[in-house]
Amino acid sequence: MKLFTIMLLLTFSIGCKSQSNLEQVNTKKSTELKPPFKNQGEQENYWAQEFFKTKYEKQFYETFSNDIKEIAINEIEEIDEIQLFYDNKSFKIYGIDKSLKLIFKKGLLYPQLFSGFSTEPRKSDKELDSHSVSERVFYEMSRGDNLTISNLEELEFLSDSPKVKRFRFWLMFPQTVNPRVYLFELTNENADKNTELKEFLENSELTFLKVSNILI
Repeated sequence: MKLFTIMLLLTFSIGCKSQSNLEQVNTKKSTELKPPFKNQGEQENYWAQEFFKTKYEKQFYETFSNDIKEIAINEIEEIDEIQLFYDNKSFKIYGIDKSLKLIFKKGLLYPQLFSGFSTEPRKSDKELDSHSVSERVFYEMSRGDNLTISNLEELEFLSDSPKVKRFRFWLMFPQTVNPRVYLFELTNENADKNTELKEFLENSELTFLKVSNILI
């Protein structure tokens, strides 16, 4: 009876110790954004948070494999606008941190992801004038050249792992006035908390991309 009691106490003691260790290794999750909001920026961040909650699905995209040609449009430091050509389609990029431009220069994001790889022949102004507004918008979207990228920013509050970075940017098609807001995710399985941004981008892949809303 004494032997049984001793064994029972030892078992209980080991169980308590294991439970204590489990509590110590729990990782702290990021604080979720909740209303009310102090400004429009907090509201937009909340929308991004909720979008990833409900629409996120792990995806894998190929990096653009052909040569990417770069042309400086405006080299004034405050503007620093460039145009990147991916075969027969292009991005105009402005107002973006120089370090983040590597995302486009590496071909992680490229116009074909938004408009497909086929290209319609360029129509004359006379032909375009005969189209309705919706037909013209659809035509410009299907061509996919001269897309404009702006307002790219990392959403650090949505990245709990050093292997994952999430971003938001605006995409504008020609002949349209309302930018589309896109959210995307880059993953670098070899990254850790000490990995510099440039190194992270150099070895990352696109694992999520989706339009979240249209600005009106």
